Amino acid sequence: MRITNSMISDRVVYNMQRSIRRFLDKQTQLSSGRRINVPSDDPIGTQRDLIYRTELKKNEQYRSNISQAQTWMLSYDSILADLKNMISSAKEIGIAMSNGIYDAVAREGSANEIESTFERLIQLGNSELEGRYMFSGFRTDTRALVASANGVTYAGDQGQIDFQVDAASRIAVNINAQDVFLSSLAVLGQSADLNVGIVSTTLLADLQGGQGIDQAPGTFTITDQNQGIVSTIDISAAIDINDVLTTINAQLAADGITNLQVTIGLEKNNLLLDTTPNGLITNVTALNKLNNGTGVDLQPGKILVTDGGAINVEVDFSGAATIGDVISAFNTQLAAQGVANVTMQINGAGTGLDIIDANGVPLGLSIEETAVSENTAFGLGILGAVNPTLNGHDLEPTVSFKIDETTGTTAVDLGILSDFSGDFAGADLNSLLNTTSNVIDLNAGNGFNLSTIVVWQGELNRLIDLSNPAINTVQDIIDAFNNSGLNITASINPDGTGIQVVNNDTTRSLTIEDVSGGRVAKELGIFGSSDMMGSMLVLVNALRNNDQEGTGLLLQNLDDSMQNLLNRRAIVGARALRLEGTHARLLDLDMSFTKLLSEVEDADISKLITDLATYENSYRASLMASARIIQPTLLEFLR
Repeated sequence: MRITNSMISDRVVYNMQRSIRRFLDKQTQLSSGRRINVPSDDPIGTQRDLIYRTELKKNEQYRSNISQAQTWMLSYDSILADLKNMISSAKEIGIAMSNGIYDAVAREGSANEIESTFERLIQLGNSELEGRYMFSGFRTDTRALVASANGVTYAGDQGQIDFQVDAASRIAVNINAQDVFLSSLAVLGQSADLNVGIVSTTLLADLQGGQGIDQAPGTFTITDQNQGIVSTIDISAAIDINDVLTTINAQLAADGITNLQVTIGLEKNNLLLDTTPNGLITNVTALNKLNNGTGVDLQPGKILVTDGGAINVEVDFSGAATIGDVISAFNTQLAAQGVANVTMQINGAGTGLDIIDANGVPLGLSIEETAVSENTAFGLGILGAVNPTLNGHDLEPTVSFKIDETTGTTAVDLGILSDFSGDFAGADLNSLLNTTSNVIDLNAGNGFNLSTIVVWQGELNRLIDLSNPAINTVQDIIDAFNNSGLNITASINPDGTGIQVVNNDTTRSLTIEDVSGGRVAKELGIFGSSDMMGSMLVLVNALRNNDQEGTGLLLQNLDDSMQNLLNRRAIVGARALRLEGTHARLLDLDMSFTKLLSEVEDADISKLITDLATYENSYRASLMASARIIQPTLLEFLR
C-alpha cells in the first residue's frame, strides 16, 4: 500500500486534534472542579449523580417540612403552658374562695377574674399561625371555639394536618380544641354513691355493690362472752334482709342469748346489733367487763380475809382474768392456809359473788382491802362481813359479744364481724342501686329534697324539674334527663351506686347546676361539668352565688384539667423530639449523599494538574512534530 503525503498529513492532524481535545477536557475539569461536565463524560456516573441529587432535593423538602412542623410544636407548647398556668391560678382562687372567709365584694372580684381567664382561654383556643386557626382541625379558616351564655361549642373538625418528614412517614402537627378544651375529664356521677337504704325486702344479691353475701357455707358464730354461749348462725338459705334478721334472732333465742337483737340500723344501710344489759355473769365473764366496763383493780390485786385475830389471809387475784379465776384463786388459797369450809361462788341470781362460811360455828370472817389505797374487794363487790354469808353486790358487767367467721366471709359481707361491748352498728352494706329503687330509700332512707336542675350543653339549656310528684323512682329521674331533648344519656353508673350523665356531643361543653338555692344536683353527685371550659363557667356562677360547696367540688375538675393539659403537652413534646431526631437523621443522610455525589462527579485536582501538564507537553510536542512533518509549499503559502 502506498503512503501518500495526504495520508500522512491527515493522520498528523487527527492525532493533534485528539491531543488538543484531551488537553481542553482537562482544562474544563480543572476550571469547573468536576469530573463530569456532560453526560458523555461518564454515563453511569451521570445516572448515579442524578439519583444522589434527587435524594438531596427530597431531603431538603423534608427539612423544610420539619421546620414548619417545629414552628407548630413550639406554638402549641407555649399555648398549653399558658393554659396550664391559667387553670392553676383559677384553682388557687377556688381554694381561697371555698373556705367562706371572704365577703361578697371579694367573691365578685374573684368571679370577674375567673371570667376574664375564661375569655383568655377562648382567645388561646382561637389562636392563629400563618393565617390559619391552629385548633380547628382541617377547618383552619374557622374559629375553633364559640362561647355562648353558659356554654362553649367546638366549630372545627377532627382533621389531622400532617407533614411528610421522611420517605416513609408523616407526622401530625395539629391539636384540635375538642381534645384540649372540651375533653371529657370525668363522667358526671360516675363515682356517685346515693347510699341506697336497705329494707326488709332488700335482696342479699344486691348487697355489696351487687357482689352479694357469701352463703357458702353462709355460717358464722355469735358468742356471749359474759355467759360463754356460742350460737352458730346459718343464713345459707336466706334470700333477703328479712330472712337474715329472722334467722339470726331465732337462733339467738334458741341458744339462750336473750339480750341481743339484730335489726336494720338507724343509718338504714347497715345492721344494728341491739344489746340489752342483763347483769348476768358466769365463770367466763372477763373482769375488765365488770362494773359497766370499768373493770376490777388488780394492782396489786389482793384482798384480806380476817377474823380480827388469828386468821389473816391475803388472797392474791393479780393473775386472774375471769370470774372463774377469781373464784378458783379464793377457794384454793383459803384452803391452802387452813381456812376450811369458806368458799366463793356466783350467787343464785347470777349477778354477783357470794362468800359462804359453812362451818358449824361461823369463823366471824370479814373481807377487807389490804391497804386504804386499794379497792380490789370493792371492785369484786365482796367488801364486808361473812356472817355466815357475804352477799356480794351486783357486778353489772357490760354486754360483751364476739362475732367470728366459721370458714367463709359471711359476717364480713354482712358488715358485722366484730368484738363489741354495747350496741354495734355494722358497716355499710352498699346496696345496689336499681332503676326500681325508690327515691325515698336513697340517702340512707332519708330521700332527697328534689328540686330544679339546669343543664347546659353548649348554647342549649334545659330546666329539669325533679320536684315533679310523678318522680318516685330512680328510673323516673333517669327519664327526666333522657327526655330533656339534649344529647345526653343518664343511666346507673358502672358501680351500681349512683346516676351518671354522659355528654354524647363532645363538641359542646356540659354543665349541671342547681337552681334557686337547691342542692339536689350535689346530692345526686352530678353537679359541675365534664370538661375544662364548663368547669370554669360553673366556677364563675358558684363564686357569684356564694356556693362554697360547689366551689370546692370543682377543684378536682381543675386538677384533672391541668393533668389533661400536661398530657397534651407531653404529646407535643414527643412529636417535637421525633422531629428533632428526624431532622438530625436527614442531616446525616445529606452528608452521606453529598459525599457520594462528590465521589462521582468531583475531579481529583492534584491528579488533574499533573494530567494537564502532561497533556499540555504532549500537545506542544505534537505541534512541533506536525510542523516538521507537514512542510508547506510556496504555492500553499501563497494560498
